[in-house]
Amino acid sequence: MAKIYAVKFADESHKMFDNWTDCEKAVKNKVGVKYKSFAKLEDAKAWISGKTIEKPGLRVYVDGSFMPPNKFATWSWVAVEDGVEIASDFGTTPEPALSRNIDGEVFAAWHAMEFLAKIKRKGTICHDYQGIASWATGEWKANSAVATVYLSRISEIKIWANFEKVSGHSGDKWNDLADSLAKKAFKNAKNKTAK
Repeated sequence: MAKIYAVKFADESHKMFDNWTDCEKAVKNKVGVKYKSFAKLEDAKAWISGKTIEKPGLRVYVDGSFMPPNKFATWSWVAVEDGVEIASDFGTTPEPALSRNIDGEVFAAWHAMEFLAKIKRKGTICHDYQGIASWATGEWKANSAVATVYLSRISEIKIWANFEKVSGHSGDKWNDLADSLAKKAFKNAKNKTAK
């Protein structure tokens, strides 16, 4: 499938390319340039214009974060239905992180699935870390302690979730909100110390 490469330059001009070679030439060594690939022309045009194309249905955006010297990871989720935020939550992992921000990512997905199970609604977990879906679906084997814990926590509730990979730090307002909530959780974690 051909991709469309959209570029926003620092001078507020913008361009679109139908191949990476031309896009790379246009952005190489440029300061303040942002670029992103899209599968659909309308998505590229919406990104350039700053508009978000809201996807229908119940979608829960998840994210995790880890900032040394803090030993704990943070997590967050934002539930959106037909483009409107309906719920959110964030927090800190109860134990020091074994796998840095991955601990936060899996805690976020677990809590998001708990939310879906509580309201008894199927939804799409929108994640930027592939392990969220790949461990849940069995595509990846759970070889790490964090993956094993994740699978045990979601075994009964993963039936409420579909999964969709989204690009982190790409201008998706809901993914960016989940990211900012995970970072906000560090304010609550400042006084928390490892035991």
